[in-house]
Amino acid sequence: MDFVKLDQNYHDQLLKLEEEMYWYSGRWKELWGKGAKQEFDNLIADYLTNFPGSCFGLAERNELVGSMFLLKVSKLKPIPCIHKVPDYLDEKGDIAYVSLFVVKRGNNEVEIAEKLYEKAEEVALSIGCKKIAVVIFNSPLEEEVLKGNNYERSIEEYQWEIYPGLMVPCHIYTYSLLMDGSKVSGVNTFC
Repeated sequence: MDFVKLDQNYHDQLLKLEEEMYWYSGRWKELWGKGAKQEFDNLIADYLTNFPGSCFGLAERNELVGSMFLLKVSKLKPIPCIHKVPDYLDEKGDIAYVSLFVVKRGNNEVEIAEKLYEKAEEVALSIGCKKIAVVIFNSPLEEEVLKGNNYERSIEEYQWEIYPGLMVPCHIYTYSLLMDGSKVSGVNTFC
């Protein structure tokens, strides 16, 4: 597996990974067919056009097996899952907000997720961020990796617009980085 710089050529693979990870059954599958697919199609195009330096993927034989998009922000709060990059991007911010995380379903999901979060630290530092923030509603894979990497979970429960008009409870996980690339461990980032 190798990291790849994402561009519009990966657009369809990203959309497929998003669908297969989060929108594959029940009401989620129904929402995908009724508009979520188009919303994520637009979101992916927006990131690859307006903030491509924060988008990276992990590929195996030219096929994406995982990807992450980061957004540079200055405030720690849940951003609507469907958003426009220019509405939330803060070039002076020091928080790398994980706005898209997808992993291909299969046997090595944890390994892929761990590699993505390791790369996220490098990318966050490269765009001038000191902290990584992740909003989680229901992502057991992601939570497993975050806990294993000592991310701090907010005590407070927030409301997150996961789809236009659909609010869900969530927590924010954070991790602080030193500017030399080393990690800060045991720091409560919610003080």
